Amino acid sequence: MMITAVVLWLVALIFIIITLKNIIVRTVKKRRCTEVTTGVISDVKEFVRRRHNYVTREYIPTVTYTVNGEEYSKIYTKAYHSGTYTVGQTVEIMYNPSKPAEINKKGMSNKTDIVMLIIGIAIGLIGVAVMIAG
Repeated sequence: MMITAVVLWLVALIFIIITLKNIIVRTVKKRRCTEVTTGVISDVKEFVRRRHNYVTREYIPTVTYTVNGEEYSKIYTKAYHSGTYTVGQTVEIMYNPSKPAEINKKGMSNKTDIVMLIIGIAIGLIGVAVMIAG
């Protein structure tokens, strides 16, 4: 039982550390990237991953935008559905006014991060319960 509890704690710790890192990165990006401009999707690359019999597809767009007369092209937020981004589509970009090449591709919402944090905490609590019961 002790080994099971330790494994659960390690899994919980990994969930919590990764989630806290994501929350911190998102918070920093939201603080730095305060200006808004319109960008145009200039390219969309499809990545196919195969694991055993399961196939996932990711669509990684490149967004091109102009700030103070200078053009920038950056990788934008990936999607999991082919129709999410199309070349020529306009999107709103949040960028750092001090460093316009920095954009917030993490977005504003951290609902997924909070769910993952709750899952990590729950796994940790299950580990405690397993240790107490054992």
